[in-house]
Amino acid sequence: MHSLIRKVAACLCFIFCAVWYGHIYFYRDPGSVFFDKTRAYEQRYSQYRKAEIEQAIDQYSSLEPEDEHGKAGLNATLCVAISSVKRQHSQYLETTVGSLLHGLSAEERADLFVSVLIAETEPQKHPSWSQDGWMSKAVDDMHTYNVSAQEKQYLQGLEETASYSEKGIYDYVNALRQCYETGRPYIGIFEDDIMLADGWLIRTLLGIRQIPHSDTSQWLFMRLFNQERSTGWASRSIGGNNEHWISIAIGLCITVPVLLLRRQWPWARTHLDLGTLGVVALLLNPALVVFFFQSGKASLLPPSPGVFDEPFGCCSQAMIFPRTEVPSLMEFLQAKKQGQVDLLLNDLAAEASLTRYALYPVQAQHIGLDSSRMTEAQEAQAIWSMAYEDLDPVALERYHQRMTKEYYGSLV
Repeated sequence: MHSLIRKVAACLCFIFCAVWYGHIYFYRDPGSVFFDKTRAYEQRYSQYRKAEIEQAIDQYSSLEPEDEHGKAGLNATLCVAISSVKRQHSQYLETTVGSLLHGLSAEERADLFVSVLIAETEPQKHPSWSQDGWMSKAVDDMHTYNVSAQEKQYLQGLEETASYSEKGIYDYVNALRQCYETGRPYIGIFEDDIMLADGWLIRTLLGIRQIPHSDTSQWLFMRLFNQERSTGWASRSIGGNNEHWISIAIGLCITVPVLLLRRQWPWARTHLDLGTLGVVALLLNPALVVFFFQSGKASLLPPSPGVFDEPFGCCSQAMIFPRTEVPSLMEFLQAKKQGQVDLLLNDLAAEASLTRYALYPVQAQHIGLDSSRMTEAQEAQAIWSMAYEDLDPVALERYHQRMTKEYYGSLV
C-alpha cells in the first residue's frame, strides 16, 4: 500500500510540474488554459523592429528633393496598396510604410510598387498627407480620392454616419483597382496598422513560387498574417477534443502489452507491477492527454515554415492576390457593398472553389489598438501573433541576405 501511495504521489508531483511549466511558457497562447492577457501581448521582436523602422524614417526624412532613392522598376512583380484613414488617437501608417521598405535590397525595391491611398474626402486632415513629407518621397504613388462631386458626397455621407463596413469595402476595391492598373502580376492589400518583419518581401516572393500554378489549381490569396486564436483545436473545453477516447486508446496500448508480457515472462511480473500500470494508465495517461490539449495547439504544434493550403484564419491585415483573380474579386466586393473583408474573401473562395494559402512564419504583426472601425481596444489587441514576437532578428537578417542573393541570382 505504501508503495502505491508513493507512486501516486510521484505521479501527482509530475502533473504539478507540468502545470507549472504551462504557466511559465504557454501564457501567450490564446488557445491555452494558461493564457494570461496581462502578459500575453509583450513585444519582443516588435521592439527591435520599431528601432529599425525609426532609423528608416529618419533616413528618408533627411533626403533632399534632388537625392536619388530607390523606386519600383518597370517589371516589378508585386504591387502593395495601403488605404489609410485618420484615427482618433494613434496613427500607424508611417510605421507600416517604414517596415514595408526598411532593409530592402536594391533588387527588392525595384520589384515592389508601393501605393498609398489617403482614404479621406478631406485628406489634409490625415497627419501623413503631405506631398513634401518623407512618405511621398519613399513610396511610388501617394494619392487620395479622384472622384466626381456626386461620389464625393456619397463618401462624405459614409464618413459622417460612421458606415465603416461600407466605406471599408469601397476603399478596399479602390486600392485593388489602383494596383491592378499598374499591371503587376501580384497584388498585396495591407492594412495601415501592421508591422512587417525583416525580409518579408523575399519570403513572400518565395512563397508565391511554392503555390501550384496551373489552370486546375487556382487560388484567391496568400495570407501573411494570422493569429493563434484561429489555429487552435476544435474545442477548448475538456472533453471537446475526444480526450476520453484518446485516453482509453492510449491506456489500452499500454495495458494490453504489459499484461501479455506479465503472462509470458516471470521477469515482467517482477518489474511491471500492476500498481505502476494502474497509476500510469488510469491517472498519468488521461492527465497528460488533457494537459496536451489544454496547453494550446500553437504552443505545442506551431505551423512549420512554408506555404500551406489553409481555408481557416484571420484576418485581412496582409493579403497577396494573383492578378488574374482581382477583376472577379472587385466585382464580388462591389456587389456585396458592405461587410467584413476577411469573411467576404472566404465566401468568395468557397463559392468559386478557390484555394486559400497561408505563409509561415507570419510576416506581419497587427499594432492597431486604435481601430479605424471603432473596435474595442481589448478586441483590437487580441488580433495578435505571438509567433511574430518569437522571430529572431539575427536569423531573419541572415536569411534575408542569403535568399535575396539566391532569388535574384537565379533570375539573371
